[in-house]
Amino acid sequence: MSAGAAAGSADGAVAVSDHAKLYFDLGSAQLPATAAGDLAGVLSALNAKADAKARISGFHDASGSAATNAELAKQRAQAVQHWLQEQGIAAERIALDKPAMTEGGGDAKEARRVEVSVE
Repeated sequence: MSAGAAAGSADGAVAVSDHAKLYFDLGSAQLPATAAGDLAGVLSALNAKADAKARISGFHDASGSAATNAELAKQRAQAVQHWLQEQGIAAERIALDKPAMTEGGGDAKEARRVEVSVE
């Protein structure tokens, strides 16, 4: 059973979801411990539809160096991309968006997120 399937329900089924958010630690591009579970639905959606593509967007806030923040957001998105590829999703089925700055106040973890959507 794959790590993604293990994160599903008690009977091993994984709910198909076309969207996921992953929250990273401050200053880190290492996948969070919850990544396999967070991405299980997206992986199922990609496996269920051979022509579907994953779009990955990394976010950052306005504090500190804009260049450093954008690079970290990019590295986080690439970490998610590499995980999907390790699960058998072909590189041409994964698109990375340019890192985006999170606007407004709110929860600081929102600025350290990567969003994945299936199109």
